[in-house]
Amino acid sequence: MKRTLWRFVGAVVFSLAILGSVNLGLWVADREPPIEYESAAALSPTVPQGGALEIEFSVFRKRICPLVTKRWLYDAAGERHSIPQFTTGLKLLAGRETYKRSITVPTAAMPGPARYEVTLDYFCNPLQSWIGPIHVVSPPIRFTITANEDGEHSGPGSDG
Repeated sequence: MKRTLWRFVGAVVFSLAILGSVNLGLWVADREPPIEYESAAALSPTVPQGGALEIEFSVFRKRICPLVTKRWLYDAAGERHSIPQFTTGLKLLAGRETYKRSITVPTAAMPGPARYEVTLDYFCNPLQSWIGPIHVVSPPIRFTITANEDGEHSGPGSDG
């Protein structure tokens, strides 16, 4: 009776070890981006300093995972500007979606050619908090920053 009980306990422990190893292996191999950008474009080719840039994204979401989003604008001088984050309040669903976002171009951004990018760090399983998230970068959205109407510029090289 004791021998049968120990065999049963051993089989259960061995099965749990195998199951845990398989699960760990699947988590390590889980590097597939949960989103694919189909297109990303500025709806206006030029935006003044301090103006609003309207952007349209078309994406295909394969799955929904927690994420950290960072938004960056690179101006004509190559300076990187952090764009404030916002919460959409929408319940995201897997599948194809087209949506619009509006960002404010920093008044300190140098006029000239610019690009806007979104970086997404997805945490689709607990192991990715330790080994690193799935990193996705949007296609660069290119546009031109123009000087604001009053002629003032507060970017690099200005007196003010």
